[in-house]
Amino acid sequence: MTKFRSLFYPFIFILTLSVSAQNVQHGEYKFSVDLNKVKNDKLEVSLTTPNMGGKSAVYHIPKIVPGTYAIYDFGRYISDFKAFDKKGKELKVSKSDENSWEIKDASKLHRITYLVEDTWDSPEIKGEHIFEPAGTNFDDKKIFALNTFGLFGYFEGLKNLPYEVNFTKPKGFYGSTSLLATKTSASNDIYTTKNYMDLADAPIMYNLPDTTVLKIGDSDVLVAVYSPNKKANSKEIAEDIKATLNAQKEYLGGSLPIKRYAFIIYLSDDPNISSYGALEHSYSSFYYLPEASSKELSQTVKDVASHEFFHILTPLNIHSYEIGDFDYIKPKMSRHLWMYEGLTEYAAHHMQLKYGLIDFKTYLDRQRLKMDHAETFQDNLPFTEMSENVLDKYKKEYNNVYEKGALIGLCLDIKLRKLSGGKYGTQNMMSDLAKTYGKDKSFNDNELFDKIVSLTFPEIKDFFAKYVSGKEPLPLEETFASIGVKYEKGKKIMKPTMGKISFNYNAETQRIFVADVSQMNEFGTKMGFQKGDEIVSINAQPFGAATYQEVMDNYNKTIKEGDNVEVVIMRKNADGKYEEKKLKSKAIFVEAMDKNSLVEIEKPTAEQLALRKAWLSIEK
Repeated sequence: MTKFRSLFYPFIFILTLSVSAQNVQHGEYKFSVDLNKVKNDKLEVSLTTPNMGGKSAVYHIPKIVPGTYAIYDFGRYISDFKAFDKKGKELKVSKSDENSWEIKDASKLHRITYLVEDTWDSPEIKGEHIFEPAGTNFDDKKIFALNTFGLFGYFEGLKNLPYEVNFTKPKGFYGSTSLLATKTSASNDIYTTKNYMDLADAPIMYNLPDTTVLKIGDSDVLVAVYSPNKKANSKEIAEDIKATLNAQKEYLGGSLPIKRYAFIIYLSDDPNISSYGALEHSYSSFYYLPEASSKELSQTVKDVASHEFFHILTPLNIHSYEIGDFDYIKPKMSRHLWMYEGLTEYAAHHMQLKYGLIDFKTYLDRQRLKMDHAETFQDNLPFTEMSENVLDKYKKEYNNVYEKGALIGLCLDIKLRKLSGGKYGTQNMMSDLAKTYGKDKSFNDNELFDKIVSLTFPEIKDFFAKYVSGKEPLPLEETFASIGVKYEKGKKIMKPTMGKISFNYNAETQRIFVADVSQMNEFGTKMGFQKGDEIVSINAQPFGAATYQEVMDNYNKTIKEGDNVEVVIMRKNADGKYEEKKLKSKAIFVEAMDKNSLVEIEKPTAEQLALRKAWLSIEK
């Protein structure tokens, strides 16, 4: 059937008629949710169902959603599931698995109702922690963070029916989303989508509005911010990312392949925030970040936003069947995370360098850090194999998509530039792929490499075979040398440890705290670090967000084995009040990798400079 879609156009016509006939036969989904009625941190969802047939029907809530690469089982948060006929008589329902409900006498089915608990604030529900940008939060009368796939589902075999969702909202609330309301009033919003995929792809944030709209080319870009203590606002953040978005527009050829986009930004004042980030969607992205001023958030927002915004190219306009017809219950992963995430991450930084948002030294420092981080993952694991098995076997390898995945993009871009005499790179390649496929046409997973080779050069086949589907290490020394940069791989050394603990930032106290001690080593144990400890100083040097790197660099350079180490911390006592404590131990050294090194060659050749100029399309 896959081949038929691309080869036999009459079949597509027949398929279109078939879908239209299905819509006439079954009708549409009509959901309603009243945001004024939160009870025990739960919302009730009501659905007037499509016309069903047969003895039974199965209703699904997603097990997994695109962009997360983790099994979340959103059905865990559903309770009190009920089904009714037109007369209000209850029908028999049984739960067939964590995310599915089977309804008997489906031909009589008219309405279903169920309760949804939010994912941010439900510690009693066991299982995989749901990354906040992929979850839901119901804070009555304050804020509703709604990833629609956490509330709404679909019947087996009927994902492609139209959807209507009616929200009753608190007074003054506004729904920030990429969706356009078909009807809106002071108390209600109605949204319609042509299928479940489009609904699940559109998060909504309801709160008293703080929004700004930017005009980027011909596109309207909404920036919506929730800052509980008003430390940041949409106007300042919008102004801060405007130059980045304009640069991305130019990077994509001078125009954007969308008419509307939404940045939905939730700033948390939770002092124990342990992770933050964003989740991309086709026409929006949802951010969960620690609350701070717009100035303090500036670089983080620009870096994260530039990555997420580039997803308007892939997977929106370039995707395999695994993504285009996503299976929310029995997912099959694509082999091409190197492109979806890796090439997107590469472009996010290359764009900033190309358009003068960062300088060359900063860019090289970022690539060096990616090399350092990539070394903590399996370098001889083929990226395609990791991608296919990222949900289970290689789950711990996922974050390498942002490290080695981005370096794959760098090596491929410069390789293409060399082969084309500087005239063709990954920007051109992605543009050509978007023209070949587009939003409504998927590619076969095992055919993408051949398609790229046909669009570029025969030598690229060998590149993929060696470095993406193969086990060979990336040609980093050769790649950097070709643009006049000397690369030296880090060597194993002995260095002082800080206990193998991880840090995070408490926006309320403005201190760095110990976020995780699960991997703590001997030094950390001797020091007596505890989760939640807030660091005041290390060997009398003030330790904070502004001094973090300087203090850690000094520690690594000056400490000798056996030296005394003193860390002043603030720790909560039994009453929940902070008390100052001093932790002491002798320094311990452990085996580690020295930093990789990237340094501009003092006298690069004309050939090296020419390739660098072509790669950046600027004078250098």
